[in-house]
Amino acid sequence: MAVLTADLIERVAEILTRYNMLSPGDRVGVAVSGGADSVALLHILERLAPRFGITLSIVHVNHGLRGEESDQDEQFVRALAAFLNVEIFVESARVEGANIEEQARDARREFFLRLLNCEGGLDKIALGHSRSDQAETVLFRFLRGSGLAGLCGMRLWTPNRLIRPLLTSSRQEIRSWAEAERIGWCEDSSNQDCRFTRNRLRNDLLPALTRDYNSNLEVVLSRTSELALAEEDYWLGEISKLFHQLAKRIHLGWILPVGAVRDLHLAVQRRLIRHALFVTRMSLRALDMEHIDAVLALCRSCEGHDRVLVPGAEALRSFDQLLIAAPGALNANGRHYRLHIVFGKELALPANAGSLCIDWVKPGTEICASFKEGQELSLERVYLNGDRIALNSSEGVFCVRNWEPGDQLHRVGHKGAEKIKSLFQEYRVPLWMRRHWPIVVCGDEIAWARQFGGAVNFTASKEQGGAVRLTYRPQE
Repeated sequence: MAVLTADLIERVAEILTRYNMLSPGDRVGVAVSGGADSVALLHILERLAPRFGITLSIVHVNHGLRGEESDQDEQFVRALAAFLNVEIFVESARVEGANIEEQARDARREFFLRLLNCEGGLDKIALGHSRSDQAETVLFRFLRGSGLAGLCGMRLWTPNRLIRPLLTSSRQEIRSWAEAERIGWCEDSSNQDCRFTRNRLRNDLLPALTRDYNSNLEVVLSRTSELALAEEDYWLGEISKLFHQLAKRIHLGWILPVGAVRDLHLAVQRRLIRHALFVTRMSLRALDMEHIDAVLALCRSCEGHDRVLVPGAEALRSFDQLLIAAPGALNANGRHYRLHIVFGKELALPANAGSLCIDWVKPGTEICASFKEGQELSLERVYLNGDRIALNSSEGVFCVRNWEPGDQLHRVGHKGAEKIKSLFQEYRVPLWMRRHWPIVVCGDEIAWARQFGGAVNFTASKEQGGAVRLTYRPQE
């Protein structure tokens, strides 16, 4: 047994060193539920603390799911903290309703992050997950239909400073070590409750598969996790670079060019869409391959418009652009607005629709019918007939408002008025840009529309004089 003891402690020390999990002076919280793995981890780190120059604390969450038994676990952990003379942080986080396992996991994670970021002054939190837990996680996700990313399982360390020093050791090895060291722990009776999928995997399916198909299954599943993790780490950097090359950020979310996405290899397409959903939702929870493929299906055409909802996001394709947005983002702002125009005053339009300013032009200024810098979303400048605007506005309104169905504009060089809706189609204006599209109304006539220019009746000329300059700046 002495060999086993030395082996496990040194294996943990080697993992801590190889992955730079600890730094001298670190305050390390050990998440201790009272079970064998977490208690063993606490004792191992307590013995290694002088070597690594760290200070230990205990972190315990009481969910109250097992009534008196949960309270007894808390008392056991408090007694353990007193015995080892270490600080303890205890959180009472009651959960109820559907999927209490997930709720409990989220509550623990939230408590850990609070201790790391503000409340406890901790530098790291060590979790007692074992190789056996990793195997269960990988199998569970595989059966659920997870992609390669899901098969990564749990990481030895995470960017938010959670570490798992026992992840390469089996549950049996850890328990054998604790027994050899005469270390006691609490047994969680809920681990035998077959209502929980994880327990059925642990107690029934994994043992049967190990017995009947592969006696080394736990190691195989753990190795699968390592391979998947290496693949995902590589692809994360590549996809992140590609995403920022292709994607454009607007106030609603992220826009991707459909054609560029469609030209990629299918494997890259899927990773790119998954990354877009992640940066929009800041999570991949509840997303699976079916959702990603549903978004990709939108990219099979560049014509018309289509839409799909996935958990925590919505994807909208309009012509050759794909928008990934948070649910409800497109309708977050009321559509209708109407702002009175004051000469010389810049108006900020609602819902990130840009800004507009109309001012008088000094005599002698050279007048162009219209001026547009750069691409579609750049500044627009149009010269309008000031006398006509003054006459019309004296008889009615002079305002900027959102486009409305039925609006028409008679452009210079065209035989008659055209519906703004038809111009949207002609200029391939995406649906999400139309909602708050600015229109200048003078009297009962439309004098100007974004991107489509001034109306023929309001266009300034050198002969007429008395021009006004309309300047529009987008805010995409």
